[in-house]
Amino acid sequence: MWNNKFVGKSLVLPLAAFFVSCFNPADYEIKKIQASTSISLPLATGSLSIQDFLNKLDNNVEVKVYPDGLVYFQYVKSIESNEIRKLLAFPNQTLNLTFPVVAASFPPSNVEIKPVSLTSSLEFAFSPEKLKEIQFKGTTLTINASLFPANPNFPFEIDIKLPDVALNGIPFQKRVSGQSSFLLTDYIAFLNDNKFSVDLGLIVKPRANTVTIPAGSSLNVSLAFSGIDFKYVKGFLGDRTTAIQPQVFNVDAFGSALDKAKVSFADPRFSVDILNDYGIPVRLTFTSLEARKKPSRVLSLVTNPASPIALLSPTVLGQQSTTDLSITNAKQITDLVPDEFYVAGNARINQGLTSGNNFCADTSKLRLKIKSEIPLYGSFSGIVLADTFDIDLTSIKSSEVETAALKTKIINELPLDATIQIYLADSKSLISDSIFTTPQTALVVGSKANASGELQTAGVYDKEISLSIDKINKLFAAKKLIIKSVMNTIKNSSGASIDVKFKAAYKMDVAIGMKTQLKISRGL
Repeated sequence: MWNNKFVGKSLVLPLAAFFVSCFNPADYEIKKIQASTSISLPLATGSLSIQDFLNKLDNNVEVKVYPDGLVYFQYVKSIESNEIRKLLAFPNQTLNLTFPVVAASFPPSNVEIKPVSLTSSLEFAFSPEKLKEIQFKGTTLTINASLFPANPNFPFEIDIKLPDVALNGIPFQKRVSGQSSFLLTDYIAFLNDNKFSVDLGLIVKPRANTVTIPAGSSLNVSLAFSGIDFKYVKGFLGDRTTAIQPQVFNVDAFGSALDKAKVSFADPRFSVDILNDYGIPVRLTFTSLEARKKPSRVLSLVTNPASPIALLSPTVLGQQSTTDLSITNAKQITDLVPDEFYVAGNARINQGLTSGNNFCADTSKLRLKIKSEIPLYGSFSGIVLADTFDIDLTSIKSSEVETAALKTKIINELPLDATIQIYLADSKSLISDSIFTTPQTALVVGSKANASGELQTAGVYDKEISLSIDKINKLFAAKKLIIKSVMNTIKNSSGASIDVKFKAAYKMDVAIGMKTQLKISRGL
């Protein structure tokens, strides 16, 4: 046993001495440590909802939600026509009165006298109108009063009173010698089939000498109404027809939201309201009522009732009546997604009538209001949703990345399948590249819906996609990620699109991160 211990010592000590004598610390200095570690970095999280689609709608569209959460659009577009108002353009009128004055001598006097008076009536030569009341607007009355034969030494005036033409209840009354003009703005004339009364009186003014009116003298008065316009008229306005001038108005109900999309709404509601300010029986005939889709698609709106349409009329000046028309081919119109509507026609007032109590204001119009209520329920393809996210990967050097993969998780409640592409962009959103190849873009799994189009279960995508070194370098240089999704409604087992419902609460949650394997090298 002792020998064994000895032998052991004799072997160990020489070996230890050898190693100690050969060790040089400089030969074994640690200059660099290399290691590999895995890091996950969040890049973009957020939700794409139906609101991202709605933000692109035209300002004329009002977005509403039914009690069950179904989103629907109300779209209203209006045009106006005042062609009936233009029918009532009254020509200038000159009305003359002449009556004899008895021969007489008037001795000197310091008071005036009124020796001659006359009440008569005058008639506006309006046709076919038979007015009972008119409130003037911008109308000028020029009165020319003279005595024949003329006598420059005879001081006279003619007192003119129009008892049926009043302002604030006070009849028009002026004293005129020669010619004078008066503005009749706001005066109201009360007529009997265009006729109104005139009271005239000859006034002999104070005089220093005797003045004689010779036999055969006459009093001459002319009343010239020019620029006749009205704030309103009442009476019978005649059996007349006027063309409704063609009008085209642009439609942009869905803004840029459906620029390249194909849509088919399952339950659109479409109508036309005709608002009538005229207290006149009106029959409206549409010679054209069309929805147009550029460059050449045209679809006529089929109305119920069909034209000619007897419009409801107000019974009180200042009120308005509405005639509702339903559009029986609403689905075809909405599926067309028209760019514009084209309207032309004619209006006939008092058809077959010879009398009546009509009224019209200077502001009266026919207003055509095209309305649609479109539940977001149907089948769609090519709907584009997009969002932009800021990123900053400057804390990591791309040269330290050995491998990288995008970790993508998408939970989709929208009844849409979709392809998604992620674009790399600079701080000004200028795109430099995209992440996915075409086969990789089918990331969004549509939700499941029942036969009524209601959401059953959300679609889920949860996978990693490897990135090449070139994509990694561009990703680290980017300042923004632009996520663009092109979406189509889900299909049934036969591969056909089904009608689905979009509710306000539905959304698509997107979480994108980068899983990297880093090669870390540090000097000591």
